[in-house]
Amino acid sequence: MGDGLQNVLKGYVVPLTKLQTHVLRVLATQRTPESYIAGGIALNRMGPRFSEDIDIFQDSEACLVAVAEADHAALVAAGLKVTWLQMYTGKRQALIEGLGATMHLDWVADSDFRFFPAQPDDLFGFVLHPADLATNKAAAAADRRVPRDIVDLVTIHESILPLGAVVCAAVGRFPGQSPEGMLSEIRRHGRFTAEEFRVLATESPIDVPGMHRRIRRMIEEAEDFIGRIPSEFVGFIFLSDGTPVQPDLDALENYQCRAGTRCGLWPSSPEISRVMLERYKKPLYP
Repeated sequence: MGDGLQNVLKGYVVPLTKLQTHVLRVLATQRTPESYIAGGIALNRMGPRFSEDIDIFQDSEACLVAVAEADHAALVAAGLKVTWLQMYTGKRQALIEGLGATMHLDWVADSDFRFFPAQPDDLFGFVLHPADLATNKAAAAADRRVPRDIVDLVTIHESILPLGAVVCAAVGRFPGQSPEGMLSEIRRHGRFTAEEFRVLATESPIDVPGMHRRIRRMIEEAEDFIGRIPSEFVGFIFLSDGTPVQPDLDALENYQCRAGTRCGLWPSSPEISRVMLERYKKPLYP
């Protein structure tokens, strides 16, 4: 994905194309706590991977139709060409053309059950909280074999929240699986060849042997945490001073447990997500 651009906002490095940046700015004022940016483009504000599309989530199908039509009008008014590609229950997809490039824009209806409310953001308007982005990605990686998912999980593990805590929380949002089962599926779907990694659009070429080591270490650390956490503490986000963390299992009494709720629940202040991201911030590629 050529024509890349690093956008620095609030201390975050955001891998975006010029067209993606322009579209986000056009649509930012249209976003609300019920219509927010999610998916890979939001997750990789701390990561190395370019996302091929922008995902806009709505809390209901009824909202999706009205929001997609309003966003379509705003994009056309901004001089962009919009071609509808898919229009069916739960999803709308359009091809956006402008600035000499193209991109996909997806509107998706999603459950409003999450750990935190969507948070205001200067570039995105409103964006899904990093903890909920992380649990969404864990559930996706357990359901499919897609190389970008495992790369994003490494970003999550090293820059947002360790995978063990993410998986244990995710089964609270996506019932029907145990943490052991979800991690087993992530492991099964997380084996990729060097070529499969190298075709991903990233800021720098992926160090494939290094990535394999990071994945193995991530899975091992998550397996250890999941194997030791008491079952009654599965399905929660743990907070320390209001910040989501992977807890010390020998001192669980020192943490607040936060369950998922409809539309999420903000634990203290809008600065929490920034603190959360910075807490584990490490470069993905040395």
